[in-house]
Amino acid sequence: LPQAEREQVLRGFNDTAVAYPKEALIHELFEQQVKRTPEAVAVQYEDEQLTYAQLNAQANQLAHRLRGLKDEAGAALVVPDARVAICVERSLEMVVGLLGILKSGAAYVPVDPEYPQDRIAYVLQDAGAKVLLTQGHLRDGLPAVEAVVSGSDGSNSGTVHVLLLDDESTYADEPEGNIGRQETGQTSGNLAYVIYTSGSTGLPKGVMNEHRGVVNRLCWMPQEIGMQASDRVLQKTAFGFDVSVWEFFWTLLNGARLVMARPG
Repeated sequence: LPQAEREQVLRGFNDTAVAYPKEALIHELFEQQVKRTPEAVAVQYEDEQLTYAQLNAQANQLAHRLRGLKDEAGAALVVPDARVAICVERSLEMVVGLLGILKSGAAYVPVDPEYPQDRIAYVLQDAGAKVLLTQGHLRDGLPAVEAVVSGSDGSNSGTVHVLLLDDESTYADEPEGNIGRQETGQTSGNLAYVIYTSGSTGLPKGVMNEHRGVVNRLCWMPQEIGMQASDRVLQKTAFGFDVSVWEFFWTLLNGARLVMARPG
C-alpha cells in the first residue's frame, strides 16, 4: 500500500481509543444509578414493577444468600469466576437473578427453560455450575441436577444448590445493603457471564465475557444512541443470546424502564 493508505488502514481506522471506566463492574454502575433515581421504576412485568431501590435491595438479598452457600467441605460456592446457572422465564425474578449473581461476585449462565433436558444438563455440567436459580413452576421440568454435575472424571462431583427466585424464603432475613468489591474480590477482569452457542457445528460452547468488555459496550452506547430516563426498553430477546445483555444493562445503567415481554 502507498504510505498514506497504509497509515489510514493501520492507524486512522483504528483510532478508537477513548476514556471509559475500565475498572468498573457492571453492577457498580447500576448502583450508582440507584443513588440517582431510587424511586424511578426500573423494571416492569405486566402489572408488576420494581423501583430502582427495590430492585437493588432484592438483588442484594439474593447476593448475600448466594455468598452464604457452602460445599460439603465448608468452602464458599460463590466466588469470582464461579458460574451460577439461571433458568427462568421473563419476569421480575429474571432481572433480580442476573443482578444478584453479579453482585455476589459470580458470573451468570443463562439457561432457557424451553431447551431440551439434555441440553440443559449438558450446559450445567460443562459450565461446572454448583448453583442453579429457577422458578417454582419450572423446577419439576428440569433434569436431575444432582446428577448432571458429576463428570466422568469426578471433577464436578457434588450437588447443585437450587434456589427458587419466586420463593420468599430465598431472600428472608438477608441484608439489603450493597456488597463491595473488597468483600467479593472482584475485578473488571473477572467473568460477568457465560453464554452458550447454538451448537450447530457440534456441542454448544460457552463464551466467557468479562465485566470490562461489557462496560466498554455499555459506555459507548449512550454516545451513539441517546437514552432518557423517560424511555422504556422492551426486553424481548431470549437471555441466552448476547443481544439481551445490552437490553438489560444499558437500560438499567441509564435510569430508564425495562419492560419485560410476556413469555411466548
